Amino acid sequence: MYAWSAFGPYMGAPIRQEPQLDPAATPKVALKETCRVSTARQIPLWRYHAARLRAGGCGADVISKAHEVARAAIAAYDGSLTSRVRLTLVIDADGVPTADVDRRLSSLDVMDGIVAVPVIAETDPALPSGAAKPADRSFWDAAHREARDQGADQAIITRPNGFIIDGSTASIFCRLGTVIATPPSPAAIAGVARRWILDNCSMLGYSALAAPISVDDLGVADEVFFANAFGGIREMQGRGGEACIAFSEAMRDVWERGARRR
Repeated sequence: MYAWSAFGPYMGAPIRQEPQLDPAATPKVALKETCRVSTARQIPLWRYHAARLRAGGCGADVISKAHEVARAAIAAYDGSLTSRVRLTLVIDADGVPTADVDRRLSSLDVMDGIVAVPVIAETDPALPSGAAKPADRSFWDAAHREARDQGADQAIITRPNGFIIDGSTASIFCRLGTVIATPPSPAAIAGVARRWILDNCSMLGYSALAAPISVDDLGVADEVFFANAFGGIREMQGRGGEACIAFSEAMRDVWERGARRR
């Protein structure tokens, strides 16, 4: 059983001088960002997406160009803005960004909560630097298909020893008392919603913990929920509670503030 108290609260990333990147630096592999677009055609969590791109090896000029391409794609989008609108941004290994905007539901838009099943992976995923999100999603897509074949909505990707790597389309969290825990990154992708939740735990009265979690730990947790930057936060079926509600409302406020910006 995982010894929660042995690790203590997550205190945030250590304060350090970040290495200076050439403004024109490009990632070693193609990166992907999936963003929620507000009704005011803003990307409320853009600073988190930009930080992850930087961690993935993108220089300031590449990120600025990516933001420009993203904003142009949003401006050109002529569909409804009253429902979920998704921006998919890809930056290839040459630093060239492309963007697409569409209206669609999230993998977390499930009635009555997420049905999730463990799916075993023999190896950890190969992640870009900074555990950024790779454009090649084959590792997570394969696990997600296996979960769907079992009638579930989400895979809890685990090692053979039962410790959790990641969710197949979302970061996974659990609550025990006032501690909000999530698997370490890497091997988990450094999710945008994951980072936002860790940053906002103390504001909502919780301690944050990034440390190994097993499937057995989920069984004794007070809550289990999933989060991503497009779909938001959604409880595992029958495992929701106060934290899931609080974080969902707080993230909704972020999106609504983005909707009011002009």
